[in-house]
Amino acid sequence: MKWIDDTQKAINYIESNLLENINADDVAGHIHSSTDYFQKSFNIATGLSISEYIRNRRLTLAGEEIKHSHAKIIDVSIKYGYESPESFTKAFTRFHGATPTTIRASDINPKHFYPLSIKIYIKGGFGMKRKIIPNIPEIDNYGNEVDYFLNVLEAAFTGTGEKIDKSEIAAYSGMGNRFVWKSGAWEFGCEAMESIDETPFESKIRLMKAMGWEAKYISILRDSDGKPLNTDNEQIKRDFVDAIDMGYPVLAMNVDYHKYNIIIGYEDDGNKVISKDGTDTMAVHITSETNLRENWEDGIKEYIYLKGKTEPAPERERALGLFKFIVNRAYRKDEINGLFTGFAAWESYLHDLEFDDFSELSLKEVGMEGGRMAVYCDGLCQIYARKEPLKYYRKLAKSFPEWKDELKTAVAAMSTCADYGGFLWSQGFTLGEKGWEKFRDPAERKVLADEGRRAMEKDIEAIKQFEMILRKEGVTV
Repeated sequence: MKWIDDTQKAINYIESNLLENINADDVAGHIHSSTDYFQKSFNIATGLSISEYIRNRRLTLAGEEIKHSHAKIIDVSIKYGYESPESFTKAFTRFHGATPTTIRASDINPKHFYPLSIKIYIKGGFGMKRKIIPNIPEIDNYGNEVDYFLNVLEAAFTGTGEKIDKSEIAAYSGMGNRFVWKSGAWEFGCEAMESIDETPFESKIRLMKAMGWEAKYISILRDSDGKPLNTDNEQIKRDFVDAIDMGYPVLAMNVDYHKYNIIIGYEDDGNKVISKDGTDTMAVHITSETNLRENWEDGIKEYIYLKGKTEPAPERERALGLFKFIVNRAYRKDEINGLFTGFAAWESYLHDLEFDDFSELSLKEVGMEGGRMAVYCDGLCQIYARKEPLKYYRKLAKSFPEWKDELKTAVAAMSTCADYGGFLWSQGFTLGEKGWEKFRDPAERKVLADEGRRAMEKDIEAIKQFEMILRKEGVTV
């Protein structure tokens, strides 16, 4: 299997050095192989020569830059290793089917050649199959539930070989512009993605559609003994095996665990699965764990498996739909699944923070070990996530200059609003009894609430900019 590992190492090296002056000799040297021998191995594994792979990836990136930036074509040609604009235009046209000028000026989308992932597929023994999808990145968890789930999604898309920016995931999932709160309850889970879905998998379906993915969504109903009512264990196994055979990881939530994990492989024809699991711990920073699980189908609550790519709507249409969704959600005054959202959530959250009586609670009940301060931090996780989609909004401002002023103002407002997510720590509310005692003090919490009201005003300012874009485009909110 060494040649498979070497081929993947070579691909990783190429991806990390696409803007450098690399060739087949450099790639072979990186894995300590002769150029001739490795050229043959690479061609067997990928069907391409090393130079073809490098060219396809560079022209893909060049196409994206031509389409979505105002960079000069001559500068792009130099950046991606072409000695003259003429040679770049010739190669670009042959690859994309249109000249750089045509791609930039028209609705034609550039062609994509995605990074390759070498899939390991083993048959043998007693006729049992085993398969694993490699190159699934670690899933960082810094204690921010919103950020964790965005990392899960980013890792899943990476596993398919598709490079999708985390900021775009944050935008179209809605996680970068949400605020949810259950008035007076101080319960965990408000920050979970599905907490305000009015229909099953609403948030995930919206995201997958925007990203151009067709998927199957299953929520398993079980009887009192845990037996599936709307499917069966064999069907669950077939779904997971089919997806992994296509090279697509599966997003799965366990019955006793509200976080999604990624199933990246299987053994014994699917009787065992290999999972990348988020870890439920209060550690400051953790990464995912890879586990082999038996009898796994008994514990699945719901899952999503990718079926293949579709053609997404044009970006303008998708962006306007996103702005409309964000604005409508922000102004809702009714509860969804018992939760306030948008500005109503802000108001409820800040009122509870300032006026709830903690005087009869123990320090542990107030503190981070399942206490009130921890639940408050669930809210801060949502606010801090305002930073996640900003890169994508800046990209939209370049793609659609007519929205530039509104998006510039919105980005600045959201960035300031997101800073409130770290305000608690800046005021000395530490993870310990001293910080918990400080949080129990109504006067100290009023400082937090007052700063929160200033952050809410910034959130309102950002939403008004999205409204202005919608009115400019004649979209009814």
